[in-house]
Amino acid sequence: MAASSNQQTDLRKVYYQCRLGRDDLDHLFAVASDGISPGGVQISTIASNTRYWEATLTELVAAVRTGTPEVGHDWTNISLKAETPSGERSVTITLDKERAELNVAGADSTWVYGQTARLEAFLTAHGAATSSPKYEMKVSLAFLAFFCIFGYFWLTHGGHVESAEECIKKAQAARGNQVYINAAIGAMLAVGVLGVLFKVFKERASRARLLVDGSIPAGAWWARLTTSEKIAAIGIPVAALATIGTLVSAASDVFGK
Repeated sequence: MAASSNQQTDLRKVYYQCRLGRDDLDHLFAVASDGISPGGVQISTIASNTRYWEATLTELVAAVRTGTPEVGHDWTNISLKAETPSGERSVTITLDKERAELNVAGADSTWVYGQTARLEAFLTAHGAATSSPKYEMKVSLAFLAFFCIFGYFWLTHGGHVESAEECIKKAQAARGNQVYINAAIGAMLAVGVLGVLFKVFKERASRARLLVDGSIPAGAWWARLTTSEKIAAIGIPVAALATIGTLVSAASDVFGK
């Protein structure tokens, strides 16, 4: 449905952590500028405090390489503005490492909603999320803090000075269930640490990327980790579990738990 000459339908959407390679960016910009002449398309980026803009992504990448050679292939931001000469159709896409912002406006509301749906579907298929991963990470860190604090008090609350008789009585009373308690506490600490480590590595693999000279690996989050990250993902949990086991064993020896 077409709006009157002095009004337009205007939709704005915000997403987080999109992962886009060169082919993805080309396709996204082609969809966004569909029906708009090349003269009405501008693609831009800010690199080293300098703003570059060109009509195509290929020209933009070449300009940045020439003017700011220290900028790598994983950019921090890129934007597209596509608009008809009459202003009846307009698409603006702003991408950075924090979020992806989409704004579609036009006199024809059917076109606006349809174009927005196409672009949303593409972004969602490439890692776009409706909520910021920063809040999820805060929850994970709070989860870790809970288990660490709980473990700390369990390891240290019996550290006050006791007489020899009290120590013997305590050791005799705890001897029967010592193994089960240690195993339970150790398991709780391990679950807390492993849960947060799993979240950290998953967020690392799902981080926002704008790879203008390459492709984003497909598949599950584990497949997207680099070789060094995969080694760390295995080694760090093993080291953490070993540390937890050592602490539980030491607490058992020192405090009679």
